[in-house]
Amino acid sequence: MSISQNTDGQTFQLDSDLLSVTINPERGADILSMRWRPTDTEILWRNRRSEGIPPKRGGYDADASSYFDRYPGGIQELFPNAGPASEFRGAVLPFHGEALRRPWATVVDGQTLKCSTVLTRYPFAMQKTFKVDGGVLQIAASVTNLAEQDLPVHWGFHPAFNTQTVARAATVYGPFESLRSHPEQFAPSQQHAAGAAVDAFAAAGVGRLDLAPPGSHSADLLYAKVSAGWFGLKSADSDLLVTMTWPKEVFPELWIWEESYAPGGYPWWGSEHIVAVEPHTTSPFAPLNAEPDPFRVAGGETVHVDLTLAVQRVRSNQVPLGVDASGQAQLGDV
Repeated sequence: MSISQNTDGQTFQLDSDLLSVTINPERGADILSMRWRPTDTEILWRNRRSEGIPPKRGGYDADASSYFDRYPGGIQELFPNAGPASEFRGAVLPFHGEALRRPWATVVDGQTLKCSTVLTRYPFAMQKTFKVDGGVLQIAASVTNLAEQDLPVHWGFHPAFNTQTVARAATVYGPFESLRSHPEQFAPSQQHAAGAAVDAFAAAGVGRLDLAPPGSHSADLLYAKVSAGWFGLKSADSDLLVTMTWPKEVFPELWIWEESYAPGGYPWWGSEHIVAVEPHTTSPFAPLNAEPDPFRVAGGETVHVDLTLAVQRVRSNQVPLGVDASGQAQLGDV
């Protein structure tokens, strides 16, 4: 495993024999790219508008365009606000949070990249470390409340997957029996009506959701409560299985966002196919100041989470039945 700084002078590269991962500390310590090296397959969706130009830190205004104009795809950490811009006790918390707009300091410590930042709008210090071991990216993240008072937060991770490879007409597997659609109309054209219950075929305690095909011209946002912290993603066109793990006690909700060439204007203009599968503290997508039961961090408290994102080869008839904390999937035949 090796860590190096890229020639852009901004991003870092973490390489194992199986994975090559690009981290951008200049803006959110985002994960910009994750490539399966044996076949040079990009796992993450990447925004064509920022291809080759790693985005720098973003504005803090309440307009969502300050996020979308710099959205590179890949994986973001959403904190302390995962929904629309929200004002809380005089602080304007921007769309999807401040953490992804901040520069993060970096230290290379052996085979680990350590990143840290302190927010300016909300009294929190944050840390993230990254390490690649074979086909597994290990992420350790923490948030520390610098105030003496308890404070509500949204916290989530936002991985978007490559719809030309691992997420093309794919299936999401996980420990859920059903999902629900966003309670309000999400797009002019949807696969699922606003607020609708969506059954997920369950076998051996594992549910499945078949994602919309590229030609559906729809967009949806779905939510599931999980009984354990993991999901698997597999396309019938690919022999690669992608899995993610996280602590369910912190992130009991799974969001699934599908943008499948849905008609409309800014920011997608009906030109993109995007699939994101995201562990979160709560749902639905809403401003923090409208959240009835937010995750709370006590004054002076640090909350630490360990996550994995893994890629492995599987046979066409194999599906995940579970994923352990090391990122190792337990497979079954269908």
